[in-house]
Amino acid sequence: MTKQCEADNCIWMVEGHAADANSRGWQPAELFEGDETRVEEILKAIGQSKIGWQLSKDQFPKDNYPRPDNYPAADKQSVPQIFSSGFTFLSEESAEVVGQFDLGEGALYPTRLWRSDRITPMPGRHFYLNVASKKDAFLPEQSLGVKDIGYGEWQVPRLAQNLKLKFSASALQAADLWFEHKIITNFFISNRLKQALDARKLSKDWMLTRCSVAVD
Repeated sequence: MTKQCEADNCIWMVEGHAADANSRGWQPAELFEGDETRVEEILKAIGQSKIGWQLSKDQFPKDNYPRPDNYPAADKQSVPQIFSSGFTFLSEESAEVVGQFDLGEGALYPTRLWRSDRITPMPGRHFYLNVASKKDAFLPEQSLGVKDIGYGEWQVPRLAQNLKLKFSASALQAADLWFEHKIITNFFISNRLKQALDARKLSKDWMLTRCSVAVD
């Protein structure tokens, strides 16, 4: 859904990081090297990154190789603007835009993607996106299409039709990328950031869904 906001009365939910179309078979170099302690640390960090934990640069792998069991091989596919292989990655163009905005507690960390020979680098630069800011603006009683999973948390079905999410005005404050306390798996971006991605023609891979904000 790409309907534009009027003024600054909306935010955008991101689905591109978790979409099957943007999934790529990259694997941290450590998983090829048999360092069980480091592998365990990386797998834990992947889980934490998916729910908005603040992570340090050292918790992310520096190098990623194509999975040998993946077809087509990751280095034979185009690299989307935003994609996932456990962690969330950004291509150089999207990282340049995101880096101009308020990441709050989050960060961008450089990483390297290599071709299957593990010698030749993939073209361009690539980054991990650590979304770590949290807001509590979601208004479930005014929203449609979300699933109550208990414990005060809600789940948004992937690529749901007729989805209507409503947020309080606090969603417009502070960080331009964040997770909501009441919503699992999805993160959100400000309309300012969305417009900047549009201006560079980068929004398509982000798979953005418009969400309304209740403003006075």
